[in-house]
Amino acid sequence: GEANYLPSTQHYYEYVPYAGITWTNAKIAAEGRNYYGLQGYLATITAADEAKLSGEQAAGAGWIGGSDATVEGTWRWVTGPENGKSFWINGTTVGTDIPFAFWNTGEPNNQGNEDYAHITDNSVGVKGSWNDLPNKTNLSGSYQAKGYVVEYGGMPDDPQISFSTSTRLIMPQISEAIDVEGCENNPLKIKLFIKMLLK
Repeated sequence: GEANYLPSTQHYYEYVPYAGITWTNAKIAAEGRNYYGLQGYLATITAADEAKLSGEQAAGAGWIGGSDATVEGTWRWVTGPENGKSFWINGTTVGTDIPFAFWNTGEPNNQGNEDYAHITDNSVGVKGSWNDLPNKTNLSGSYQAKGYVVEYGGMPDDPQISFSTSTRLIMPQISEAIDVEGCENNPLKIKLFIKMLLK
């Protein structure tokens, strides 16, 4: 499939391109998606490896599940199993992350009623970091929403799924060396017979 797996969370992540989508519509769209029966939601990023994977997937400004629309300056996850948990408190750029936030330099700054979190466009600041934007973004440029990041896993009614794969390696092994020739200051020449061991 299209989603990428992160072992530390045991969740799957997918970037969905959709230029100009609002945060509220992205939330609805993410919740309408599933991956092998796992319920989708706008990603809730709670650790550095999760931020790295999600940031690398997002080709442009991609919505994630954070908002401070309820209480200005108190950022909470409002999607997925982390729904209601705070991750940034006490305001804008000088707030406190609890336990993890990855804001771009000078963010969040709440310029123009920016209440929704997104992964910053790759052309602006730290790659994969976050910015705050209003629900409806610019019509073009670096501050236009280009899509959203969906996370799958951790919801109460999710099925137990297990993907597995195996690879069989066949390595050559030296079984016998004959006709060994060599003298002082000359390289050793060995004719080898190699057989494949199949196990």
